[in-house]
Amino acid sequence: MARRGRSKRGRRNRWIGYLISFLIGSLLTIGGYIYFIQERPLSSEAFSQKVFLVDQIIRGQLYELGVPKKDILLQRSSLRRKGDFAWGESLFKIQLPRSLPFSSIEQNFKRSLSTLGRPVTMKSSPLSEALHLEIRIQNRITHRLTFVYARTPTIRAALRPKVAIVIDDLGGENHIAQEVLDLDASITFSILPFTPYSKIIAQQAHRKRKEIILHLPMEPHGYPKTKPGDGVLLCEMDEERLRQQLSKDIAAIPYIKGVSNHMGSRLMEDPEKLRVVLTELKKRGLFFLDSRTTPQTVGLQTAESIGLKAAERSLFIDHSQDPEDIREQLEKLTHLSLTTGKAIGIGHPYPSTLKAIKEMIPKMREKGIEIVPLSSVIE
Repeated sequence: MARRGRSKRGRRNRWIGYLISFLIGSLLTIGGYIYFIQERPLSSEAFSQKVFLVDQIIRGQLYELGVPKKDILLQRSSLRRKGDFAWGESLFKIQLPRSLPFSSIEQNFKRSLSTLGRPVTMKSSPLSEALHLEIRIQNRITHRLTFVYARTPTIRAALRPKVAIVIDDLGGENHIAQEVLDLDASITFSILPFTPYSKIIAQQAHRKRKEIILHLPMEPHGYPKTKPGDGVLLCEMDEERLRQQLSKDIAAIPYIKGVSNHMGSRLMEDPEKLRVVLTELKKRGLFFLDSRTTPQTVGLQTAESIGLKAAERSLFIDHSQDPEDIREQLEKLTHLSLTTGKAIGIGHPYPSTLKAIKEMIPKMREKGIEIVPLSSVIE
């Protein structure tokens, strides 16, 4: 009996030993797996690269939203340190029209940031009147963004909200231009130089007391594969050649009050070249509209530095030529005008754009909005 009892205890001890060995092995396996899959700390250079990519995504998102610089109410950077590691933390406060829902902004940022991989995370805190986004890279806060809706318009803005509608790329054809001429509204004609109907359209628009601006071709990224047309200003030009070409472009379109950029995503990022161009416009008493064809534009900043009257477009009306999309953009333009007192929309000579504008003009007027020449909203 004693021998049988010792045998049972032995088997029980062996099974306990096996169980303990199994548990220890499992723990070691899990521990090893976690060790190998966990993120290794980024080097300072790799961390800075991630910060740069997040900066680019933020710029791109604000550009897509059509946020002008004046609606970035706060942009500040500060230095953070943890042990030997130091990094910058950027703080933004951005004003938006109420037509832009916070939910879509949150989703767009989340989708864009997800392309950067696991080290980049975003935490959102949506409220009724604000949206807070906190972006971290390997658990270090690098960006804080607060989106707020614009305040209720002032009495002055509520009484006289203004919308300027600019039709770009005119001059290449005549049929739609004639329909734009017949609109009972102060549409601004933005005409390309050296196109078949440019001078004729300018003369007709002048007779009908429509405002005319030069739609100035500028070098885009991808040039010469991407062609801005005749009369283009190029980054390779020295100051004298820039002035000479600009003079020819201005002379090609009579009766102009101002200038906007056609394409120009590269030149509009070059402050030195742009200063030459804008200084010449100031000498001639012309204003400038930055079409914002690049998020990195320095147009308004350069214009303000030399005292040139200038503005940025609020939004493009017809990035999509789908009629429903165009109507939605015109609704946004309406809300922006009612919220801030003024707005600038750029469209193109497409049948769908013209049809939507015809439909929306009476609705804008019913809301007390005045359709004005571009110069009326340029500061």
